[in-house]
Amino acid sequence: MRAVTVALAVTALAVSAPVSEARPYDSVVTSPNVTFVATIPLEAGAATGARLLGTTLYVSGSKSFSIYDVSDPALPKPLSVTPVGFNFPAEDVDTNGKILLLNDEQGALGTLQVYDVSNKAAPKQIASLPNMRDHTFTCVLKCAYAYGSRGTIVDLRKPSAPRVAGSWGSLPKNDGFDVTEVSPGMVLTASRTIRLLDARRTPTKPRVVKTGTTSDNRLIHSNRWPRQGRDKFFLVQGETPFSGICDRDSGAIMTWDAKTFRKVGEFRVSNGTFVDGSPAAGAAGCTAMWFQQHPTFKDGGLIAAGFFEHGVRFLDVDRKGGIDEVGYYAPVAGATIAAYWITPEIVYAVDIEKGIDILRYDRSGTPAKAPVRPPAPRKIEFVPAGRRTLWCQPGVAR
Repeated sequence: MRAVTVALAVTALAVSAPVSEARPYDSVVTSPNVTFVATIPLEAGAATGARLLGTTLYVSGSKSFSIYDVSDPALPKPLSVTPVGFNFPAEDVDTNGKILLLNDEQGALGTLQVYDVSNKAAPKQIASLPNMRDHTFTCVLKCAYAYGSRGTIVDLRKPSAPRVAGSWGSLPKNDGFDVTEVSPGMVLTASRTIRLLDARRTPTKPRVVKTGTTSDNRLIHSNRWPRQGRDKFFLVQGETPFSGICDRDSGAIMTWDAKTFRKVGEFRVSNGTFVDGSPAAGAAGCTAMWFQQHPTFKDGGLIAAGFFEHGVRFLDVDRKGGIDEVGYYAPVAGATIAAYWITPEIVYAVDIEKGIDILRYDRSGTPAKAPVRPPAPRKIEFVPAGRRTLWCQPGVAR
């Protein structure tokens, strides 16, 4: 995700400010079916991605990664913050709960970093593998292997000694931004030509099962296939970094037919006046970003998607693959890079400007075009390890 580097540079002063000075949202607009709950401010560097495993949330950033206990999703408990040796947005962090993968993509070549996270309160780096040009790495077969977004396959059976073991392809830097293990050993690539790979028998030499591409050969940034690859649709996100105002070619959320491997429907945001729920333009570009389907998604259903300055858009996929907006949450001067369903009602919106917004979505509520200005934001203050945590929310004892 190249656009985020500009946004991070613009907000460098805010990122380096003490946590206690992290400003809450000045203004937000929401549809009536979305409620703002609280904000977890930045710890050390912008938040850029997350991974939920059971009731543990792993949050990656540009200078650190954090671990939270989210057994109470409206009041997450911070467990640790671990500084990393780079200053680059590490997106789509992956873990099996024992090891965690981060990729430092600085410069022409990057470094895959492996952390032992078996002790959530004290993670430690156990290995690094240089000359990795992939944008992200994904655990495959319970993290026995890591698949890079541009083709690298890393053997992690001995996590303290990772080694390059093969390749599923060789993609240039303007292609290949993520891969998804949709079921054990079945991998879907987020590349201009999307590939379904079967790594179950030979993980170092996966077999290409299907391929598909768009008519305009657009940049593909991420994807998901609901119900472990059994759904009739898989979901795809395109990115248009540095694009400025929205147009007909802006990065979209798409539905693809799982049988034909062809695009069926798509949704793009549009420019507005902000009071109508959409900003006039965005410095990072008008584009979709990381997204996730609702736990009940089945041949259609609900999606929560980040759209940078457009915040979180809640989208409904119908039985034919058409996509309609059914709710939104848009903070002023925000930059929502990802959205994750923590429960069937609670969404965490990862914002590279401020941290994580906790939102509640009411599926029974009536979506409306008129925006709603919520009450003054509540903030969760994160303090460094060794000091007690202060939950800065009305009605919560300190």
